[in-house]
Amino acid sequence: MTEPTLAVIILNWNGRDYLEDCLAALMAQTRPAESITLVDNGSSDDSVAFVRARFPGVAIRENGGNVGFAAGNNAALRRLTADVAVLLNPDVILSPDCLAALVATLAADPTIGLAGGKLWYPDGASIQHAGGFITRPQALPGHYGIGERDAGQFDTARDVEYLIGAAVAVRREVFEQIGFLDEGFFLFFEDVDLCARARRAGFRVVYTPAATGIHVESATAVRGSFAYLQRFHTGRWRYLLKHFPIAMILAETLPVEAAWLAGLEASERRAAGLAYLATRRRLVEIGAARTREGAGDWSPETERAIAAGLSDLWGRAKDTGRDPGALARLSAAAVLEERPFASATPLIGPLIARFRSAWNDVASRWYLRHLMEQQNAFNRLAVDLLTKYEAEAREMQELVELLEEQVVISSEMSVRLQELEALVKEMEREATARA
Repeated sequence: MTEPTLAVIILNWNGRDYLEDCLAALMAQTRPAESITLVDNGSSDDSVAFVRARFPGVAIRENGGNVGFAAGNNAALRRLTADVAVLLNPDVILSPDCLAALVATLAADPTIGLAGGKLWYPDGASIQHAGGFITRPQALPGHYGIGERDAGQFDTARDVEYLIGAAVAVRREVFEQIGFLDEGFFLFFEDVDLCARARRAGFRVVYTPAATGIHVESATAVRGSFAYLQRFHTGRWRYLLKHFPIAMILAETLPVEAAWLAGLEASERRAAGLAYLATRRRLVEIGAARTREGAGDWSPETERAIAAGLSDLWGRAKDTGRDPGALARLSAAAVLEERPFASATPLIGPLIARFRSAWNDVASRWYLRHLMEQQNAFNRLAVDLLTKYEAEAREMQELVELLEEQVVISSEMSVRLQELEALVKEMEREATARA
């Protein structure tokens, strides 16, 4: 039996600091790849120049800009001739036998479409990923063994729901049968989506502990940043809308998401809000992808119901906790009034109340009434100013919401523009090659 040929594709965006260790580890593999390609997504550091000088055997493909994980990898995958493609992040350092283990796993069973291994944190002893799973109903991802000290507890090969795209081997037949990575995902969940589509097509997704490596993680994405969270939640919602049962989304995902949203920090809540907005804008395209890939029907009624749910979530995400009735209550409480005297003393209570009222007339009423009128005038002025400021704040909030919509639209346009620039660059390369 002929051993499968192997091509490694490294997607890079400003990963210069990680490339030397990554590529040196590839050069030291006991089973080297037939080809290594660096796909550069418009880096502003000297990644490309460094690789050309230090690793001249590595092919370089330059995209016109940062078109994202899926589109960036697809630029190389569309020209794949090897039997197996290994997608690799520049911040991953493979152990010497890793490629051999991945190829052996795929070669052992033609129904295995994807194979991935055990990734450690930089200490080389704590597990970061030993296969992954997706929770329902929100599509929150999990990693088997994450944070655990590696004591061999994940040393058995098994089928898993997904493998992360930081280091995964994919049989070429998978792409031929289901298509390439979904470019509707910019940075997160494209690997989870690929695994789900492969499983639906009858391929197995297998974790093999013999393939190991170190993943520095988040080399170019700042974990917890606003942009990170927005892209994460946008990818999460695209994934669940493509793959979860519609009944689950409407009956479980939306209400659970609403309750979960209330417990988030303000920054992540706003990031999630923009993700809901971005997802709502792309419902037609997402529904078409779901139907095309055989994940289930998508009717106009479904789309309207989900759009309404996303609008509700966006509204909740925008809510900063302001009490809409607070100003009305303040206005009602702003006027000070004299309180009539009363007494609960049996029989003589009314007499005591009249005495207190008479004493108040003599001792303090005329003095206090002037102070109360001053206080009432001040309170009315304060309420008027707060009413004015609330109206201005409402206008500002509306402007912020408009700006947020523009941010989403601008982000979409920026990605599309960079994709077009990459396409033009590719056409220029092909024209030059033919000349």
